[in-house]
Formats: sequence, structure tokens, C-alpha cells
Amino acid sequence: MKETAILAAREAGKLMLDWRNSLPPGAAAMDYKSAKDVVTVVDRQAEDLIISHIRAKFPEHAILGEEGGLLKGSAASPYTWVIDPLDGTANYAADLATSCVSIGLLEGNSSILGVVYNPFRDELFVGLKGGGAFLNDKPIRVSQQAQLEKALMGFDLGYNEEKAVQQLREAAFWRPRVRTMRILGSAVLALCYVACGRFDFFYHGALFPWDLAAAAVIMEEAGVTASTYLGEPLDIYQPSVVAGNPELHRLFFKVREQFAG
Repeated sequence: MKETAILAAREAGKLMLDWRNSLPPGAAAMDYKSAKDVVTVVDRQAEDLIISHIRAKFPEHAILGEEGGLLKGSAASPYTWVIDPLDGTANYAADLATSCVSIGLLEGNSSILGVVYNPFRDELFVGLKGGGAFLNDKPIRVSQQAQLEKALMGFDLGYNEEKAVQQLREAAFWRPRVRTMRILGSAVLALCYVACGRFDFFYHGALFPWDLAAAAVIMEEAGVTASTYLGEPLDIYQPSVVAGNPELHRLFFKVREQFAG
């Protein structure tokens, strides 16, 4: 399963690079799912490519893709692949080179395998439940920064206007309480950056299963404490995530009690 996911992610990443490199520098070529949510031809092509790899090896498995929705598998199979063929599409369309392929595998509702590939940096994140988390085959661990005021905090906005405005209000609250803050425009990469210690912390209130399925197991195996905004166990079918090492995760909820909204 891991080898299939890695092969599919790398081929989808090559598709991303080839198409992007075929355009004039800075050119954007995209359609709109909604007023602010964009999609490119590569999103759809990459998802089809990934599905073809999975179907060839595991025809009985279900597949949930961002672009195509749910493809049912055998009722006897507990496995569901969850695919974001191109996370950070707005970045990709604008030639910002901060996008990735995300492939997660669920057994029941539990993430057991995660593969995330950023072709622009040739970085492959892999997490296997009980088997560790890796970046380009090297083990990764969450940051050990225990002081909120020294933390690099990531957050993102998503495409729900009401939640995005709320995220900005919350960012204004956190800005004087942390070292600094960053928005990547790819929640999947941001969560992987928490897993490898680049970000000390990350929060987001408007995610989807394909944003979380792969990253969830990568974070878990890297020692990240992740939950919903309510402090409940991370659930890929819930839209919020709070992720960091155990101490920063604790401090986030303690300090956030002061946030008036």
C-alpha cells in the first residue's frame, strides 16, 4: 500500500511540474469552484492518475477524492483512500511553488498511512501507523519548543468567508503572544511542517477530510498532539485542527480562553 501511494504521489507531482513548466512564467490557468475556490486541469488529471494506481492494485477499496467525491469499494473492505490531488491550488495557479499531493489511507475511521509529496522541493513525507514518520526517508519529530512566545505559529483561512474572517480575528489575538506567524496556503504542507519541526504550531477551522487524512498519521507518528478546536481527538470528518507538541497544545487552549472572538 505504501509503495502504491508513493508511486502515485510522485507521478502526480511530476504532472504538476510538467504542466506548470509548460506555461509562461507567472501565468495562471484556472477555473472556479466557487467565488474564491479555484481548480486547475491538473487537479482533475492528478486525481484520475492516483485513482488509476489504486484501482489497479486494490479494486475492492473505496476512494474519496476532493474532485470526484466517493467511489465505493467492496462492502467487505475496511479501507478508504482519501485523496487531495493538489493541495494549495491557488498557490499552484499563481506559480508560488507551495503545493503538494496528499494521499491518505483509512482503516475504518483511523488513518493508517499518509503520503504527502511537494514536487517543487522534491520532499516526500510518509507516515505509517506504528511505523514512524519520515521526510525523504529520514525520521522526523515535532518541535520541542515549549514557550508560546518563542513559537512560529502557522494558520490558514480556507474558503468559508465567515470562518476566514474569524481566523483573522484570532490571528490578531495570537500575533503578540507568539514569535511570529505564517500562512502557507497549503494546510497539508503546514501540518507536515509541524510534524518535522518547521512550524511549532498550526491551527485551522475550515478543513476537509482530504486535508487531514494523510497528515493525521504523519503527525501522530512524529509526536504531534492534534485535536479539534473543542479539544476533542482529531477527526478527519471535523473541520478544525489544533496541532503542536503536547506543551504548546496545552498552552494554546489555556491562553485561548482570553480570546473574546
